Amino acid sequence: MDKIQILEELQKEQYPEFMIENTIKKIENMNPEIKEALFCWIDKKECSDLIIAGYSFSNLVERKGMKPIGAFLTLDWLTREPEKAKAALKRKYGEEP
Repeated sequence: MDKIQILEELQKEQYPEFMIENTIKKIENMNPEIKEALFCWIDKKECSDLIIAGYSFSNLVERKGMKPIGAFLTLDWLTREPEKAKAALKRKYGEEP
């Protein structure tokens, strides 16, 4: 997956222009398992449902209303800073996964 394909997907999800470069860097540095699932989703619009710290891709998209790339970025954040990410999700959504 190259930078142009990632850029096109971010544009499809209507990411603001000022966030695109930083988001691409986050994707490039993503946990390999999550990055693989993201690229699978971009290619096929489906992937196996990842679960990180009790949060799943499908839960974040369907129940929390996240856009797919945002859900993958959130799962990556949960691998890097689980307590901080879980606290932020709980503040935003008022519930556990």
